[in-house]
Amino acid sequence: MRCYIISGISRQVIEEILRGNLRTLELRNVINVATALNTKLGDCVFITTAKNVDLGRGVTGIIAEVEGKEIVSHSTFFARNDYFEECEMTVVRLRVRPKALGRLVQVFRKDLLSPVEGEAIQVDHFLAR
Repeated sequence: MRCYIISGISRQVIEEILRGNLRTLELRNVINVATALNTKLGDCVFITTAKNVDLGRGVTGIIAEVEGKEIVSHSTFFARNDYFEECEMTVVRLRVRPKALGRLVQVFRKDLLSPVEGEAIQVDHFLAR
C-alpha cells in the first residue's frame, strides 16, 4: 500500500502508539511537516525510527491511519538591549490509529519540500534468512 512516510520518530514514541497510550504526533522537522501537510483524514502513514537519509527498501515501522490533523504556528521573540529577533515555526499535529507493522518496499521523493511517500507491505511475521 502507498503511504506517506514520517521518519526519525523515537522508538519509545512508536511503542506508545502501538500500546494505544499515545495518539497524537507533534511534528516539527521540515521534511515531516511538508509530508504531514499533504495528508488527509483516512490516509495511510508509515512511521519509522529511521532518519530521512536512511529510508530505503527493508526499513521497518508501523502503518497507521490519520484520524485528525491540526496545523499550529508558534512565534518566539528574542530581545537584548539593541537586538530584537522573531522566529516563527509551523507545527503539524497528526492524530493516528495504528493498523499494523510494516516494511518499506520502495521510497518516492521529488525534492526537499515535497512529501515523502513509499510503498509499504504489512509484516505479519519475520523470516530469518
